[in-house]
Amino acid sequence: MTSLRLCLTYTLILLCTLFTTSCFGSVDLSEIAFVGSTPGDELIKSILRIPPDTKVDFIMWNLRLKTTNANQNSFLLNIIFGEALPNTRGFKGEEKYSFEGTYTVSKSRDNNNSKEVYHLKSNKLSTEIAMIKLNDNIFHLLSPQNQLMIGNGGWSYTLNRKDPVNSTGLISLANYSSMVNDTSLQVVFDGRTPCQEIAAEHPEMKASQSCFKLKWRLILNRDSVSHLPTTYTIRKVVDNEPGDISGKWTIIKGTALNPDVIIYQIEPDKPEESISFLVGDNNVLFFLKKNNALYVGNEDHSYTLNKKIQ
Repeated sequence: MTSLRLCLTYTLILLCTLFTTSCFGSVDLSEIAFVGSTPGDELIKSILRIPPDTKVDFIMWNLRLKTTNANQNSFLLNIIFGEALPNTRGFKGEEKYSFEGTYTVSKSRDNNNSKEVYHLKSNKLSTEIAMIKLNDNIFHLLSPQNQLMIGNGGWSYTLNRKDPVNSTGLISLANYSSMVNDTSLQVVFDGRTPCQEIAAEHPEMKASQSCFKLKWRLILNRDSVSHLPTTYTIRKVVDNEPGDISGKWTIIKGTALNPDVIIYQIEPDKPEESISFLVGDNNVLFFLKKNNALYVGNEDHSYTLNKKIQ
């Protein structure tokens, strides 16, 4: 009898191992962490229910997306926010909020393009947080009008996978005709990015090993009659040393992996010095590596430039 009971017990354990949901409920199959620092403007404060009179220069995000074998999607979002402490990556005085909830994924497809938007919902949020997936490593927050949220010269609305995976795919975000037919004679983009990875591909930057942040200002000019791209000026502040470079820029349609992608490229005739950007829309640009893969940022900065709003 004892042997029979032991046999039944082992059999039950084996079945529970194979069919975990039946015995113990849902089990996590995956958990992916995303980090980043975003501005603290009125819209995002409203969504996160941060009091409007709270001084917020930037918000640090730690987002964990979980999927279970019961096909249940949940998230945990921890944020830290406050007034920036000058010359540091911290705050004068910080506050912390935590949100838990569920998320869904809406998908759409047009031509060679497949888009996924993640919708995070929690009873602690005033409305859902919507993010578009650029690839397996990069998300960008969307406004209630489903537009890419515009950051500032310090921070962007991009979240970066904490432990990046190899991902070379690009999705098309911008409409080619609207980019080519843009009548703006000059646009200015600002931003701050991590230093070491992009400096490794651009040794002409001569960044030190201690460089952790680059400051950028990109000015794109167009012809006053044809509105075609003409010249650019880019300012890079490397190790607190500013430097300006000027030259030509162009608009490229399509890559080997996605013929609908729109890319801005500066110095197209100098491959060793050229820098390319995936065009999100008229307001947001994303840095591309030499192989046209997106750079992945960190908890402090993303490889994103934002249009300077006058």
